[in-house]
Amino acid sequence: MSTNKYRRRGLIAGVALAVAGTWVVTHGHASADESSKLKTTVSAPMPKADNATGQAPNFSAIVAKYGPAVVHIEVVKENPESESGHSGALGSGFIVSQDGYILTNNHVVEDADAVTVKLTDGRTLRARVIGTDKAGDVAVLKIPGSGFPTVKIGDPASSKVGDWVVAIGSPYGLDNTVTSGIISAKSRQLSEDSPTHLIQTDVPVNPGNSGGPLFNLNGEVIGINSMIYSRTGGFQGLSFAIPIDEAMQMKEQIVQGGNQGYASNTPRPRLGVAVRQLTGDEAQQIGVDGGVLVMRAAGPARAAGISAGDVIVAVNGVKVRNVGQLQKMIAQADDAVSIVVNRDGERMIAQVDLAQG
Repeated sequence: MSTNKYRRRGLIAGVALAVAGTWVVTHGHASADESSKLKTTVSAPMPKADNATGQAPNFSAIVAKYGPAVVHIEVVKENPESESGHSGALGSGFIVSQDGYILTNNHVVEDADAVTVKLTDGRTLRARVIGTDKAGDVAVLKIPGSGFPTVKIGDPASSKVGDWVVAIGSPYGLDNTVTSGIISAKSRQLSEDSPTHLIQTDVPVNPGNSGGPLFNLNGEVIGINSMIYSRTGGFQGLSFAIPIDEAMQMKEQIVQGGNQGYASNTPRPRLGVAVRQLTGDEAQQIGVDGGVLVMRAAGPARAAGISAGDVIVAVNGVKVRNVGQLQKMIAQADDAVSIVVNRDGERMIAQVDLAQG
C-alpha cells in the first residue's frame, strides 16, 4: 500500500481507497507518507496455531529465499502547495525477472517525477516506469543491471479459502516486514469499474505495503497486496490482493506496449458481473463440471437476462473453467458474446452486447 490519497468511483459496501501504497476500503490506500517513514526491520507477528497440526506454519524459509526479491519504493512528486515544492510517498514491489523488471501498484507510482528502489542488500537504484494499467492498478518498473533475485510466480486458482499466506513489504517505511494470515475469500469485486476480482485476506497490511507480494506456503506469489478495509487508515482485518495471473497478463501487455511510459487507459469490454469460482461440491450439486457462479449481474449481463445464481459455463462455445479465464475471454472479445449459463439445472444462451469502460 502506499500513502497518497487515491480514490476509485463505484466502490461497493463502503469500500474506499486511501494513501499511496495500499488501498484502504475506508477511504484509502496503503502507502506511507514520506514524512513518517522509518528504515528499520521488524519481526513478523506469530500466526495463530494451525488446527490440523497444533503448530503455526514457519515462514522463515520463504522469507530467506524470496525476501531479497522484495523492494522498497520511494516516489517523489511535484507539489506546489508544499514548502519544498514536492511531496513523497512509499510503497513496495517485487522483482519478477533477473534483468530488473518490478511489479507494483499503479497508485504507488502514479504521477511520479522520480522513483527510487531500495534492495535488501543496501543498493539504491533509480527506476524507470515502463508503464501502468490504471484500471487494474498494476505498474511495471525497470531498474538497471542484471542477476537480480526474483520471486516465483504461483497459480491463485489453486489456492483455497482458509489457506495460510504471508506478505512481505514496507509498511510505514519499515523495510522487509513480514506479516501473515489466511485467505478469507476469493473473487471479491469491490468496484464496478474494476476488471479485477481480488483475493481477500486477514493479513495485516498497512500504508507502505501496497505493491508487495502475497505468498502461499510453497513460496509462490499469488497476489499483489493492494487495498485494505479501514475506518482509521490502518489495518482492521480486511486486506485485498490482485491475483498474480491477472497482474502478469497486464505486465506482458505493458511491456509489449513499448518502453515509452505506456499506460493502459483504453476502454475495456465489460460484461457487468461479479463472479466467484464454484467449489467442487457446488459443481456436483448443480450438475456441471466447471464454470463460475454469478454473484451479481448488472449492465450488459442483466440486460441480456443473466442474473445472480446463474453459472456461466461457456463463452462463444468455449468452456469456462475459472474466473481468470472468463476475464481474459471477455477482455479479448469483440462487441458481443454468446454466453451459456446453467440456471436451475437448465442451460440457457444469452447474447450479450458488451459495454466499454
